[in-house]
Amino acid sequence: MTRGVGGRSLPALGSAVLLALALSACLPGLSPGGGRAQEEWALDEPSGLYYRPDLIAQSVGPVEEHFPQLTDVAEVRWTEGRATDPQDRAPIPAPDDGWWQAAIDLGPDGVGELGAAASDGGSDAAVLDESAVREQIVPTVEHSVRECPEPWNDVRAALSRAGSSNISEAGDLIALAALCEDTGQLVTFARDM
Repeated sequence: MTRGVGGRSLPALGSAVLLALALSACLPGLSPGGGRAQEEWALDEPSGLYYRPDLIAQSVGPVEEHFPQLTDVAEVRWTEGRATDPQDRAPIPAPDDGWWQAAIDLGPDGVGELGAAASDGGSDAAVLDESAVREQIVPTVEHSVRECPEPWNDVRAALSRAGSSNISEAGDLIALAALCEDTGQLVTFARDM
């Protein structure tokens, strides 16, 4: 057996070094020049949310996972972030710290189905004014939100899983689901639970 520093075998010392390198690669915020510590985060003061100004995606994945009720989705622009300051917390976020927001363009069938589901039972959906919708949305998504000539319809109940008024099919808290029937746009904001 070959002995190295402090009486330890060289293979064991080599394994320990490899393990330390692997762990630092898994937690980039802990390594110098690592990704998480170098990410640029901004605070959106009206919503109180932290977001990355350069992060916007166009995948329909989160919409399909959380809102399978939406059958006529034309385009999606979404982002995600944290509710607490990423620079003041541990590198691994708590489960309830994350959120995601989306501006979803629906086709005519999707608007009609969602509008009908929101007013199911003969009662009209609650309405939200333009400023109430925009102050909850971070700038990266807000740039994609078109002005709504009429009040926005609150459609959280129509997008919630059975037996809930504000929990998505994937288990997130739906903080906002506002539909502008005139433009065919749905704006959503969901928080991890």
